[in-house]
Amino acid sequence: MKLSVKKTFSMLMLVFMLTIVLALPAFAAATNYQFLDANGNYSPHATAFTYDAVISGSTVTVHYDSAYVYGLKVYNAATGLYDTIPGTVSGSYIYFTFDVNDFDTNLPVKLGVNAGPHSGDLDLFIEWLL
Repeated sequence: MKLSVKKTFSMLMLVFMLTIVLALPAFAAATNYQFLDANGNYSPHATAFTYDAVISGSTVTVHYDSAYVYGLKVYNAATGLYDTIPGTVSGSYIYFTFDVNDFDTNLPVKLGVNAGPHSGDLDLFIEWLL
């Protein structure tokens, strides 16, 4: 079987384009918030699994891949405790909706993750990039 250079090149370009299109979501992270670690430093590992938050007034909905994230607790300044936010699973994502009083202040959270030896509740802050 003899393939022309034109067909081979076209097929190679098609495979390359598909690879790029499929890989781009792996590099997507939220643009309107990010996670900071317990010391207030940017946390690239936690932020890598974020998608943009949907913000309507003071109500925020965030979602994550349910294969990696299973829970979210948000600090309640009025009680001094963390409130467990119920998650709703849809497809392969888990959604959490909660209220934010001040988008200028970093919000303490505990993110429940399935990440091998790092599984459990991670103490983080949400920094709003609005």
